[in-house]
Amino acid sequence: MKICIAYESKYGNGKKCMEYLQDVLSKDGHDVELFSVREVDPSSLPSAGIYIFSAPTQVGNVAGKMKKFLKKVVIPQANAKYALITTCMNPPKTKSLTTMESLLDPKGISKTVDGLMIKVTGMKGPCETGYQDQLKNFAKAITGLKKE
Repeated sequence: MKICIAYESKYGNGKKCMEYLQDVLSKDGHDVELFSVREVDPSSLPSAGIYIFSAPTQVGNVAGKMKKFLKKVVIPQANAKYALITTCMNPPKTKSLTTMESLLDPKGISKTVDGLMIKVTGMKGPCETGYQDQLKNFAKAITGLKKE
């Protein structure tokens, strides 16, 4: 399956998570492309069956660079699906996933699984222990495999 990951990462936690997720999905035989939203034009994403968008939570909501990116993003493939990830200090209080969903839903792309919140232990991280298992299970969920 062709999978496109677009991420924003301020302190490197999101980037580290998306590189790990890319590795997990690639080892499972998927064709995965990884892009920073700082380096790719939102209207030039490649065609893919699944798009994964990941951003940190800042002041309780999605990071501004990802919000701007999602407002302008063009999904080139009909019937594509999306999945969302956020890194955050206080998962119950973040609105990041809801905000990203509201920006993507009008674009004719449907959510494949509930979003994933990866907890960071401080403003600059690192990610809380166990994030790799969360990402492995997330990868299995979005590709239709059963969780471990």
